[in-house]
Amino acid sequence: MFPFGLAVGFVAGAATAALLAPQLVQQARPVAKAALKTALAALHEAQVRGAEVAEAAEDLYAEVRAELDEEAVQTGPSAPETEAPETDVAEPAFPATEASQDAERSPSTESPPSAESPPSAAA
Repeated sequence: MFPFGLAVGFVAGAATAALLAPQLVQQARPVAKAALKTALAALHEAQVRGAEVAEAAEDLYAEVRAELDEEAVQTGPSAPETEAPETDVAEPAFPATEASQDAERSPSTESPPSAESPPSAAA
């Protein structure tokens, strides 16, 4: 059962809100506007700080890259790496496990299970 007092409270609150809504909107507007200004200023500040950090990271990368290039010029070209001799047998992408090796050695004569299961006897 719905309490009578709660219903009266809802009606009274709705009537008060309807009467005071224009005044509340007029008073809340400057507060909302100030909050929005603060949020936009904080967003701008965050963008500026982010750009500064990105620029510092780019500068650091450029410095390191220039040092590496300078070291490469001073030491001369590096010795070519020796390549592994090519083989005729292609190696598998993944190492074979014992189970897969056993399966390769002795092919099974069993047929794979069919997708359809045999009908079961319903009692």
